[in-house]
Amino acid sequence: MNETPQFDRRRHSERILMRVPVEVHGTAADGSPLEEKTHTGVVGILGAMVRTSRMLQMGTEVVVTNRFSQQTAQFRVVWVKDFQESNLWEIGIESLQPLEDFWGVRFPPKSDVH
Repeated sequence: MNETPQFDRRRHSERILMRVPVEVHGTAADGSPLEEKTHTGVVGILGAMVRTSRMLQMGTEVVVTNRFSQQTAQFRVVWVKDFQESNLWEIGIESLQPLEDFWGVRFPPKSDVH
């Protein structure tokens, strides 16, 4: 039950469909190193959805560089969607520290009113 408020906070945070070129560094699900230039599909104040050619394991930490700004941040894989027709995996990542202006978008402050 203690996880419900955090889950609600994540699911109700602002998300924007936005293709941002990124570089992802981490470990693929098969244990091999992953260094891939790719892009986001959705960005949010708490994380993003990135598309990768190889599957990543839930809970894995990855380093993502925004190729526009050259900013780098650490993320954790929080969900993995089935392999898509575009031959890419959709991977949900959550930031391990505040993102602030990482995506080049200013998100409005979240209202506490439900």
